[in-house]
Amino acid sequence: MILWLVGMMGSGKTSAGRLAARHLGVEFSDTDEEVARRKGCSIPQLWAELGEAAFRELEKVAVQELATRGGVVATGGGAVLDATNRHTMVTTGPVVWLEATPSVLSARLRHCEDRPLLAVPDRERESVIAQRLEERKKLYAEVATHRISTDHMTVTEVAARIEEIWNGS
Repeated sequence: MILWLVGMMGSGKTSAGRLAARHLGVEFSDTDEEVARRKGCSIPQLWAELGEAAFRELEKVAVQELATRGGVVATGGGAVLDATNRHTMVTTGPVVWLEATPSVLSARLRHCEDRPLLAVPDRERESVIAQRLEERKKLYAEVATHRISTDHMTVTEVAARIEEIWNGS
């Protein structure tokens, strides 16, 4: 079985997904980590050297491969932008949208230096996040079989909800 986690950066996909997978005794994968491992460099370095379009192609390959492994998979925030990725997710397992408001996401990401899309002054971060969320919201909703609002939840609480969805699927 596979369970996909989608949502904006800072929504808790990697942290809660890793914890849930550990509790469930299943493999955890992260598409960003997979791309970085394959290319042998960080995501910011990859974006700087190859650009977003090349990153998205590498991400698509990672999604396709991870779909065959099973377990809990955290996707990059923009993985839903690709129709092939969306199709792969909805046809292989439940898709959980970890939702959070732009103000909460901004607060969670305030010390984050390694996100290419957040290479903006602090005062612009929330606005950039809100714009990205607005662009992606329809796509998250399109693929989501479940939603978890993470604004007022701890990582442990989010992981527990993911585990419940896994066990109920």
